[in-house]
Amino acid sequence: MYDMGTQDLSSRWHESQLGPVDAEIAKLASICGIRILDPGVIERVIAGDASLCSRATEQAFQKMRRLVAMHYALTNDSVQALGEEESARILAEIRERLRKRFELGGDLS
Repeated sequence: MYDMGTQDLSSRWHESQLGPVDAEIAKLASICGIRILDPGVIERVIAGDASLCSRATEQAFQKMRRLVAMHYALTNDSVQALGEEESARILAEIRERLRKRFELGGDLS
């Protein structure tokens, strides 16, 4: 079991890994005209369905697709190291910061 200092350091490390990847995904989604958090969109990106893009270059879409896969690998690592609750907290904070900069979709209202 981690002590509080080690847990906090580990949380910050995982956030420092996920944050930049998620920021780049949000930027590329914006370039492609995709609301990445709308229902079913991430699944279509993973499947390689570039038809959901309203504007895009193939290069931007493929980079976003690779980064989505990286996001899932990093999230899995975070869950293994920190647990589901702490990982969910980190991801929620990242999403909230990114929502202020990008139209991500997935609105809860």
